[in-house]
Amino acid sequence: MAVVIDHMTPPFDRAGLNRELKELAALMNDYVAAGQKSPALAETRLKEINALSKKIGLLTDLKIEEIRTEAELEEVEHYLKEILEKQTPFGLHTFGRVPEEKFRRSTAEAIVAIEKGLSAEAAKEKRAEIEERIVRSAKRELDSFIDALSGRYIPAGRGNDPLRNPDSLPTGKNFYSFDPTRVPAKSTYEMGSRLAREFIEDYKKRHHVYPDKLTFSLWAVETMRHEGVMESQIMHLMGVRPRWDEREKVVGVEAIPRDELGRQRLDVTIVPSGLYRDLFANLMALLDGAVSAARDQQEDDNVVRTNILRTKKMLLEKGIAEEKAERMAAVRIFTVSSGAYGMNLDKVIPMSNTWDHESQVADVYFMRMSHLYGQGFWGDKGGEGREEIGRTLLKNALSGSKAVIHSRSTNLYATLDNDDFFQYLGGTGMAIRVIDGKTPELHVTNLSNPKAPKQETLEKAMGREMRSRYLNPAWIGAMMKEGYAGARFIDKVVEHLWGWQVTAPEVVDPAKWNEMYETYVLDRNGLDIKGMFRQAKNMHAYQSLVARMLETVRKEYWKADQAIVETLAREYAESVKEAGLACCDHTCNNPLLTKFTSSTLLSVPGLRPLEQGFRKALDIMKQPDRRQSQPRQGQTEQKAADSRAAAGRAPDGKETAAAKTKIVEGFEMKETQGAAGGSLAPIPWLFILGFLAFVGLVAFGFRKR
Repeated sequence: MAVVIDHMTPPFDRAGLNRELKELAALMNDYVAAGQKSPALAETRLKEINALSKKIGLLTDLKIEEIRTEAELEEVEHYLKEILEKQTPFGLHTFGRVPEEKFRRSTAEAIVAIEKGLSAEAAKEKRAEIEERIVRSAKRELDSFIDALSGRYIPAGRGNDPLRNPDSLPTGKNFYSFDPTRVPAKSTYEMGSRLAREFIEDYKKRHHVYPDKLTFSLWAVETMRHEGVMESQIMHLMGVRPRWDEREKVVGVEAIPRDELGRQRLDVTIVPSGLYRDLFANLMALLDGAVSAARDQQEDDNVVRTNILRTKKMLLEKGIAEEKAERMAAVRIFTVSSGAYGMNLDKVIPMSNTWDHESQVADVYFMRMSHLYGQGFWGDKGGEGREEIGRTLLKNALSGSKAVIHSRSTNLYATLDNDDFFQYLGGTGMAIRVIDGKTPELHVTNLSNPKAPKQETLEKAMGREMRSRYLNPAWIGAMMKEGYAGARFIDKVVEHLWGWQVTAPEVVDPAKWNEMYETYVLDRNGLDIKGMFRQAKNMHAYQSLVARMLETVRKEYWKADQAIVETLAREYAESVKEAGLACCDHTCNNPLLTKFTSSTLLSVPGLRPLEQGFRKALDIMKQPDRRQSQPRQGQTEQKAADSRAAAGRAPDGKETAAAKTKIVEGFEMKETQGAAGGSLAPIPWLFILGFLAFVGLVAFGFRKR
């Protein structure tokens, strides 16, 4: 039996604007003033606005080629206001510790700001109440932890992002989410229907036709937060709605009549996570029922029915029995096999020396996600000896998708602070690009403010996140105060940007890499970035992010200026000299990057001495006996280089596509024994003693009961 004790999120505050955005805002004010004096001066200011907006990648965020009209200027102005006022998490939460007073106040203000219509006095009282709950949360977290170790009861309560659900405070509860049999509620379905209509009407406005095919990504944690908004969108797009009993429980679905719907039914493919499959089997069945209900409507423009009949014909030609072919053709839910979790793109993409083309990465997606769910199947691949049928059906269902849509229902997590987002939204877009030769539109249903849900492009969601967080000096300072963990977090942001670069290259323009380079390598904000990493005792994190930028150049995703390449090579070599090699996926077990770095260093006279030290450090990593005798700063934070990468094997032990086409040499990391037969690493006595104390504490708690 297990208990989950919830804890506070990091504190929230308004993001503010970094130096470049402040400069842009000033230029826009100058443009307005110039327009009242001199058209020529206003034209000059507009050129300056365009030049800066292009340099920092803001035009990419808004999908604008050039700012020409007043409407486009207004769109930029609103975007800057969004970034300025965006509620952003600062730093990390330490379990059982009360945030600083200024952050308690800013978090309370962020929560109350969502509640419209409060009087000044009521808002003041609400802020004071929330601050008091935040203070109580810290003690309650520790008390609940000790009570759990003692075998005592932990009170249950609702969880969630506090900006979405203030009642999640105080924390320290055995939290729960909701009753899945009531998902979606009638009000939730109405919200989802409205968002679905907004999306297809906006698409029609831009393309002069409705999209005929879409793909949705579903996560369990997201559904726990939004309680069925994404599922409601899917059903409404198919022209289907839930049926509720007298107790508001969902008991099935029904087709919306064509004349009431007012448009054709859209074909929707659904890509849920493995956890979603396990937690929400009832919603999987509900969505599968929606596919069947849409298929059964005999309408001339029913795309769902037309596509299913076409797929059935293809399966019959492959020798599949008619009854089975009819069921297979109607499958619209695909994910990993029963009992499996994750696409594994987070394993493949970082090992960038083991593959040469994105199609090899997409092969992992097709292998992992080609399991059928619904229409009587649960994790099947097509039957014994017919595994290729599962892949064929997945590719057939994805092909022609005009857009892939994912949700974001939290103010804490975004697109770059975890690897799952690029795997599911980006990975699905990449898979469709490999099939069709073109990336579909990538969109995010933004539900972070439950009072103002909206649809937005991935470009805008990612751009706002980068500008409010990772390019924001205030955010960087708060995160680096977290020491080792904060430094690691920033390294992972760069790693996840690489994940998006591979899966959604149209979204990650060169400006994003230039901005990250100028912020974390050139230290344009004067924060003493390297000093921060040193103080955090995690120079390996700095080395890793520099090496990832260099590897992005080597793989020709980022066409960086030669001066940037030389600076990155120098920083990489100097960090190796200072802290030793961080053997993560893209460094010491990547001979191609090693060769690229060495040749860059040798090409610049002033950097040649660094090449010798760089090679020496690499040789030490290859020779354990020499490595043992070399003093190094700290221990490597990143994972030890995986011999599977050199062998061309995926994390599940299967041979990767890259290994079948090309042999990539690497360095095998071997465990060696010292003279006394002990491990090279010191025996972790403190850990062992701590573990024994923990076991004793638990035993003591149960004895007291």
